[in-house]
Amino acid sequence: MLSKVQEIIAKKNHTAEEIIFLTNYEPNDDRNRLYSFYTPICLCEKIYELAIHYGFDPKKGKILEPSCGNGNFLTVFDNPKNVTAFETDSINYQIAKIRSPKSNIYNDYFEKAFLMPPRHTSVIKSGLTWLKDYPFDLVIGNPPYGSRTNIYSSFFKNMKIKQIEAFFMYQSLRLLKPGGLLIFITSSSFLRDQNNTYKNEKKLMSEYAELVDAYRMPKVFKNTSVPTDIIVIKRK
Repeated sequence: MLSKVQEIIAKKNHTAEEIIFLTNYEPNDDRNRLYSFYTPICLCEKIYELAIHYGFDPKKGKILEPSCGNGNFLTVFDNPKNVTAFETDSINYQIAKIRSPKSNIYNDYFEKAFLMPPRHTSVIKSGLTWLKDYPFDLVIGNPPYGSRTNIYSSFFKNMKIKQIEAFFMYQSLRLLKPGGLLIFITSSSFLRDQNNTYKNEKKLMSEYAELVDAYRMPKVFKNTSVPTDIIVIKRK
């Protein structure tokens, strides 16, 4: 299946059937299988409706999607040209670009948004990020979960954030305007936190924002049984 996906991606123009084929792509044997849990489009639509319910302006609001996968969230937004997104996997990135060509998508790590260009070997000292649409009105998506690290994690050791989803939450909150919204799908362990795993992270986040809504979800992802929640957080 992967070879067919690559064949379609290489084309300049795509039929409706090919777009559907790319939309339905999910990795099987390739390395991305362990970390690609694509959010169903129907759920993306409901989460976007939730953002509008809590005050996001779909006509002019600026959106960040820090881990966009194959672009399901990007396809439900009213103004894709107002969207900035990141995706590390090259196949997912290329599919997302085909599905949402007007969005500004980086085939890179979200962590690099806070590192000094062009080498990205040190944290930005003056300011927070080089992203041109900062600050954002909405950060939305389904970030990676777990304690795994990557080649840029060492630059942020002083934050003492152990879980990657907490890093995405905290840094995303910092990128929001006052009153801006963060709506993420995340592991239910964040809210349950029976062992105080996120104690430090929640303290850091409380300086910037407050939880305004949350929903515990049934099983929605085919390749994982990890229980998940939708959380709505507003920037102070």
